[in-house]
Amino acid sequence: MRILVIFFVLLSSLNLSAHEHVKPGEFLGAKTVDELPNWFKATFMDFSEDLEEASDEGKHVMMYFHQNGCPYCSKLVEENFHNENLVAKLQTNFDTIETNMWGDRDLTDWNGDDYTEKEFSSKMKIQFTPTIVFLNPKGETLLRLNGYQSVEKMHATLDYISNKKYLEQSYASYINNLKKEKSGTLNANPIFESGPHMLTRNTHIPAQKFLAVFFEEPNCQECDEFHNQLMPLEQTNTLLKQMQVVRFNALSNEKLITPSGKRTTAKDWYDSLKLTYKPAVVFFDKNGTEIIRKDAFFKSFHFHSIMTYVLSGAYKTQPNFQRYIEHQADALREKGITVDIWK
Repeated sequence: MRILVIFFVLLSSLNLSAHEHVKPGEFLGAKTVDELPNWFKATFMDFSEDLEEASDEGKHVMMYFHQNGCPYCSKLVEENFHNENLVAKLQTNFDTIETNMWGDRDLTDWNGDDYTEKEFSSKMKIQFTPTIVFLNPKGETLLRLNGYQSVEKMHATLDYISNKKYLEQSYASYINNLKKEKSGTLNANPIFESGPHMLTRNTHIPAQKFLAVFFEEPNCQECDEFHNQLMPLEQTNTLLKQMQVVRFNALSNEKLITPSGKRTTAKDWYDSLKLTYKPAVVFFDKNGTEIIRKDAFFKSFHFHSIMTYVLSGAYKTQPNFQRYIEHQADALREKGITVDIWK
């Protein structure tokens, strides 16, 4: 018995020693913008004043939430915020205000409540960076874009807000009407369940699996790239096979029943969810409550992290997705695994 005790003590010390000597994995892909554009609004972070000034000048306020080391933010600044035509629209029709998701600057919102930047970002439920929020003079959200959007998409978005098309139609309807070719087929993949789709689930009749709902459209370059680059990956398939996975043409009138039991069509459901991108993926828990959504351009690290966040149940204890991936990346690196957030 004494020999066994000594053996296990030695084994434990060896394991501890081996763990201590694991070389931390690298952290790749992070990129921070050295300097934001000088045409951003100079603000005292009193948003009621900013909204009033913008309204007096016939402009809208565009809030830009970002964080240090965010490659998607860098892409937005370098490509969108340095595009001459796009910048001209922004300067003419918008006051752009930046907020660091983890910043400590003090601010006052349009209700007169005081926050730090990170407290305000939490209040606004910012889960991804960049996030862009367009506001009316009362501080009400007109539109929210979660994640990077292309220059072309930003042009259409700025026109929608500056021309006040939001008074006439939803953003989804507006974007869909701009699409010239609406017919065609979606990318084939056997992982999607065939219809009809009756997705009702609730606390009384919970489902056995989490639900992943894909929204796509024909003749969609972003959808094609998603299917060519992310869907074939082994990790993508491993994660999706643990869920119930359905897919809809976001332009179609295909009938369905939503997780909440509502009868609707694919087009109307996409609209009511206030989605802004295709392909979009919305994840629901076993009781039919939305957990998180992929509603922008993401590479594999973030897409896989979203699915792991759902499947692991981490969303139950960590409501902030950015904190979750930060901790996950640290845990992987401690094991000697290199993490590339721009992969």
